[in-house]
Amino acid sequence: MRLARSLRVLSAVTREPGLRPAQLAAQVGISERTLRRDVRRLRGLGYDIRYRDGYQLWEGLAFDGAGAGASGLELSLRRLVAVLERELPTALAAPVVRDVEALIPAALASLMASAIEHQADSR
Repeated sequence: MRLARSLRVLSAVTREPGLRPAQLAAQVGISERTLRRDVRRLRGLGYDIRYRDGYQLWEGLAFDGAGAGASGLELSLRRLVAVLERELPTALAAPVVRDVEALIPAALASLMASAIEHQADSR
């Protein structure tokens, strides 16, 4: 459960860079103390989260397509799967990865639709 909570922190930092500790903690539904522990954990997992005018993920999640033959999206997914496999027991990691792989197409379609609507509304 701690890993899931830490990944919610990572998601919030990625989605809304610049949130102050109280804002980020409230958004994720945790205390500021727990937030600090989760940020330390994410840093230990290799995510470059820094605090400058709020929390920010400095390297991003590599959606820019940089990489040897793989898309940035694919590299990001590989990185997250590696974290799951390293941090969770195999008996839990394998079904989680299977669930995520099954949910990705619908989640991506929903994200794309939301981004299109957001851009259309901002024009």
